Amino acid sequence: MIPAPGSTSEVYRPNPSAIVVVIDPGHGGCLDWGVPNPYDNKVAKSEKADTLGIALALRDLLAAQGITVVLTRNDDSALAGDLYPPLGCQGAPFRDVNGDGVAGFGPSVPDSTRTRDELSARIDLANLARADLFISLHINSLTQNGVVYQIAATQTFYTDAFPWADASRRLASTVEADVVRSMGKAASYRRQDRGIDGAAPYLYVLKPPGSAPSSPRRGLFMPAVLSEVGSVSLKAESELLATAPGREAAARGVYDGVVDYLRGRARAARIDALVPAGEAGVAPQPAPGAGPPYWPALVPSSGALQLRLTNTGTASWPAGLQLASGWHASAKPYLAAAPARLQGAGVAIPQLGPGESVELSVTLPAPPSGSRQVAWITLVASDGASFARDGSVALQLATASP
Repeated sequence: MIPAPGSTSEVYRPNPSAIVVVIDPGHGGCLDWGVPNPYDNKVAKSEKADTLGIALALRDLLAAQGITVVLTRNDDSALAGDLYPPLGCQGAPFRDVNGDGVAGFGPSVPDSTRTRDELSARIDLANLARADLFISLHINSLTQNGVVYQIAATQTFYTDAFPWADASRRLASTVEADVVRSMGKAASYRRQDRGIDGAAPYLYVLKPPGSAPSSPRRGLFMPAVLSEVGSVSLKAESELLATAPGREAAARGVYDGVVDYLRGRARAARIDALVPAGEAGVAPQPAPGAGPPYWPALVPSSGALQLRLTNTGTASWPAGLQLASGWHASAKPYLAAAPARLQGAGVAIPQLGPGESVELSVTLPAPPSGSRQVAWITLVASDGASFARDGSVALQLATASP
């Protein structure tokens, strides 16, 4: 057992580096500027520029408190490609991330193909980083039938379609309240609090997995929100969000919401494989090719698997926890849901306190032969409930690379 290192972090004092937050600056790349700015539609005042500025400020706030941060982008680029010379876009070649057989952009490509592949890549990055939280940052433009409503507002979305809906709802509530408060202090004009919304069927990144083109093949595994932190339909807010103080105010609001949420999260776990590609807090590196960029680490071909389990909640773990695993054949990067059957590893799990860890040597059941297999590894409580049902992301390892 490894004691909690302890820290002065106001986000998670016992062991802040064990907490992973994925920040998703909405839009990005040459082809996706986000909503048009009705007053000054140029790159410096685009939605993609505003969300990146807010994301970088939020990253700095969290990192200063010891939290591990993963950005889906840290510049004006796209994970799924952005190469379209007719519009002067010279990014990377397009990738078919969601596996529907289509990739790219242009008149011969179905609408939304590029967007769905891009958002699928961001989902995959968060899932394989095994993030505690996914925060997608956006800026709204309140218009209808071409009419611009000169209103400044904040609204936060989540989805109630996952088992961890209560956690997502609580995260949405804390983020919404704190962004409204922080932006209100920075603004010299009246703003609206439009509250939270748990049913937004058009928000691809928040949807559960499905086979329909409008759904991701692999949905997010953790509590997630999409925060429309502000709106450019009011010129004064458009101007504020283009400044460092305005972006820092939005970032401070989201940061405070994350702090409030994590302080109330009693039960959580992180599972790390102690292999080079599976170090705690390290985002997966993109694989070459024209398909999905992010794939899980490989399970050792022989010998025991070395794991680190960390209590990332605010309460001690109960007695009777089990480590459970199962295999399932898949040509996709990783599994969208747990295998039908999970088998206990037969290893005693201590009642870890907040921030404490234990390193274990585990022998997984032998994978079925003949095809690429993916292992799903999670903690299960004495009542049979998996920690993955609460939004603690299961570890996945594969027998083969793409």
